[in-house]
Amino acid sequence: MALKTMLYHFCQWCNASPWGHGVRDSVWLFPFVEIFHLLALGVLGGTILLLNLRLLGFRFQGEPVSELAEDMRPWMLGSLAVMFVSGFLLFCTEAVKMYDSPAFRFKMIFLFLAVVFTFTIHWKLVTSDDARFSRFSRGLAAVVSLVLWAGVGLGGRAIGYYGS
Repeated sequence: MALKTMLYHFCQWCNASPWGHGVRDSVWLFPFVEIFHLLALGVLGGTILLLNLRLLGFRFQGEPVSELAEDMRPWMLGSLAVMFVSGFLLFCTEAVKMYDSPAFRFKMIFLFLAVVFTFTIHWKLVTSDDARFSRFSRGLAAVVSLVLWAGVGLGGRAIGYYGS
């Protein structure tokens, strides 16, 4: 079975799932889940912004970047977990519609790239105070991180405006 067909069947399953029906058919559950999604987005965005401002040398210059990263780690991981759970619940409410949405695909591509980049290259740079990483490489990582996460946010925002 082709990947496209498998994804479509997964979207149909999500749409028909108890989560899809429960959130979609409830007067209060959709806004409740969306509030948690947006609060987690704010926390994650704040931690990403603070770490990248530190990498760029604009803020918290007296604190080693590795200490700031370790302080931010539980907030990043916790908010990302809340965003994934709440995002899945929101996705289930109209999964088949999202299957055809270019804005949703854009968001998912950027989300994948942002998460992979954040927890590989970016995390190596922010958790190491090693002098072998130049200021330029740290700054470049910060800019790439900000662009990737901005792409996630812009894609998410475009979902409501860009028809499928």
